Amino acid sequence: MIAANYLLFLLGLLGGTDILLYHSVSHGIRSHDESKWELISHSLRGPTYAALFLLLPNFELHGSFAIALMTLLAFDVGISILDFSLERQSRQLLGGLPSGEYVLHMLMAMLFGAFVACLTPSLHGWIHLPTAIQHNATLAPDLMRIIMTLMALMVFYSGVVDARAAFRIRKREGGIANAW
Repeated sequence: MIAANYLLFLLGLLGGTDILLYHSVSHGIRSHDESKWELISHSLRGPTYAALFLLLPNFELHGSFAIALMTLLAFDVGISILDFSLERQSRQLLGGLPSGEYVLHMLMAMLFGAFVACLTPSLHGWIHLPTAIQHNATLAPDLMRIIMTLMALMVFYSGVVDARAAFRIRKREGGIANAW
């Protein structure tokens, strides 16, 4: 489980780099109408990763909670597929998806696979236990747990900001029928 948390930590660092460098600085997607759908997909990722950053370094998820975690991981795969399919159109007027961001996304996808592979043995054991959330401070080093809590707050905030930006774009377009 410690290896899974190190991989999740690394995913958080790379994801933060993606948000800061590509979404905010180089493309500023929150201010472009063409990015509305991409922003919606990003707004879903915020709470997804906030939950992962808070739960996995601190708690064992037994029984039905392990199933819920597996569902959350599958949901994240769906978000990734949606996001990848939207980015080309979303960034077309901005010169396309930068090569560096494309490579970063490929690295993150591979790390996510490694993360799930490292998490699977724990999930296999947890799924057969009675449903409970059990605190376990040995799942990750203390400093990592603190940093991942901060990451959870930041990624949740980023998701809220993306949702607000998508809502502003929707309002500029003239209403709900055109946006959703």
